[in-house]
Amino acid sequence: MAECTILNKIENPLLERIEVEALVEGQAHQLSRQKAREIIAKEFNVSENLVFPVKIQTSSGKRDAKIVAYVYKKMEDAKRQLPKHIPIRLLPKEEREKVKKEMASKKAAQKQAAIKKGR
Repeated sequence: MAECTILNKIENPLLERIEVEALVEGQAHQLSRQKAREIIAKEFNVSENLVFPVKIQTSSGKRDAKIVAYVYKKMEDAKRQLPKHIPIRLLPKEEREKVKKEMASKKAAQKQAAIKKGR
């Protein structure tokens, strides 16, 4: 497993989450969002479903990656607070494409309904 160092940990009681900045050494070229999620979940001893990596930052010429992630206490809080695209990009590619198509069709249907209502 990758070496992880917690750089900053802020407990946000208002939003009921922990905001984490972590440095993962030697994994910049291999680090996926799912892998980042696993690393942070292991560090905080929580379920992977409650960890949402918001940003993974790398620098050219360096092998380290900086992760900014939110660790929630309840899934309902995460669904309510996070933008819709963050949980979607954690899905496998096939599911992600399926969800995007569903969202596009719903948006088109709403647009058609608004046009009909305006007439």
